[in-house]
Amino acid sequence: MSLVRDCMFPNVATLSPGTTLFEAGRSMVRQAPGFAIVLDNMAIVGLVTDYDFIKWIVEGHDPEQVKILDLPISPPQTVNEATDCQDLLKIYYKRRFRRFPVLNDDDILSGGITEKQILAALPRSNLMAHYLVDDMVVSKPPAVPPDMNYMEVAKRMVSWHRGCVLVMDGESYIGMITEGDLLRFRVGSSWSSNLLASEMATKASTTISQEADLLQARDLFVLTKHRRMPVVNQKGQVMGLLTQTDILRQVADSARSHQAVLNPEDITEPAIWFNPDDDHEILAMNEKGAAALELDPEVWIGRSISSLAVDPTVWQAISTLLLSCGTIDSINLPVLTGAGNSLCVSCRFSLIHTPTGADRIFWTIGTMESGRQSCN
Repeated sequence: MSLVRDCMFPNVATLSPGTTLFEAGRSMVRQAPGFAIVLDNMAIVGLVTDYDFIKWIVEGHDPEQVKILDLPISPPQTVNEATDCQDLLKIYYKRRFRRFPVLNDDDILSGGITEKQILAALPRSNLMAHYLVDDMVVSKPPAVPPDMNYMEVAKRMVSWHRGCVLVMDGESYIGMITEGDLLRFRVGSSWSSNLLASEMATKASTTISQEADLLQARDLFVLTKHRRMPVVNQKGQVMGLLTQTDILRQVADSARSHQAVLNPEDITEPAIWFNPDDDHEILAMNEKGAAALELDPEVWIGRSISSLAVDPTVWQAISTLLLSCGTIDSINLPVLTGAGNSLCVSCRFSLIHTPTGADRIFWTIGTMESGRQSCN
C-alpha cells in the first residue's frame, strides 16, 4: 500500500477563528477541496466543510457578520504523511471521517485527504466486479423541482442530510446541485435570494449505468472530478445517485460482515480468492498471500490456481466439498509456489456468496513448512 504523502493534495484552504463566514466561503470556493482547516497560532482547532456553510445559512446566521469563532466546530481527525493508506482506510471505516488534514513529522499542516484519495488508495481488486451499482442504489434520489428558490433548496438539502440534490421536472432530469454549488452562488458576485434550482443546476457530464460493477464505478470516480454521479437505466432515465461515500461504505460493510471483502488488505492473514468453477481463476490476493506463495499479482491474477497444487485435482475436490459444507476449517495441503518451491501449508477455505450470485472461494494460509513430509 502507498503512504498518505503519496496520494494527498498539498493545497488546503486555511481560516483563522476571526474570519467571517462569507470570507471563509470565498476561500473554500477558490481552493475547492470541499473543506477548510481552522488554524489558531498554527494549531489546528477545527475543520469547516461546504455542508457546514449551508447548514449555518439555513440556521439563520448572517455570513457577512458571523465569524468562525462564533460557530460550533470540532477538531478533526489528523493523519501523518507517513501513515499507511491501509491504516487510513481503517480510520475511515471506524470513525467515518471523510476529510483529513495531513501533518508532517513536525506536526505542521502539509496537505489534505478526502474520500477521493481514499477511494484511489483501495487496491484495484477484481472482487469489486461481483458488486453492481444497482445493488447499492435502493431508493429514488433526493430531488427538487426547477422552480424552487435557493433557500428552500438549501433547507431540503440540510433536512435530508444530503450534500447533493437532483433537479427534476417530473421524470425529466434537469441537473444536479451540490453543497459546493450553493456555497459558490452564495458568495458569488451574482448572488440573489431569488435564484431558482434550474439556474443553479449543473447537468452532470458523467453518468453511470445500473449494470456497471463496483470496479468500473471506482475507476470512474478516480479518473474524473466527480464525487457523485447520476445512475441511469438503459433508456437513459435517472434511477438514482451513486456517491464515493456509497462505495466506501459498501467496502466497509463488506469487511465487517463476511470475508467477501472488497479490500483484500483488510484480511490480516495471507489470503487468496479464486473462482469455484472448473477454471479456478484467481480473482484477487492480498500482499501477504502473494508473498507467502511467491506470486506476482500482475502475473497470477486471472490465471488458474491449478498449477499451485502438487495434485491439481485437489481444487475441484475442495470446490465440491465446499458446496456441501460451506467451510473447511483446517487442512494441510502440499502446494507449489509461483517460483516452483514445494510447501506444506495449513489452510482454511470458505465458499462466499456475493450479491450478484457469483460465488468465490476464500483461502487463508496459516503455518507453512518446506517440503511435503508433514502433508503425507
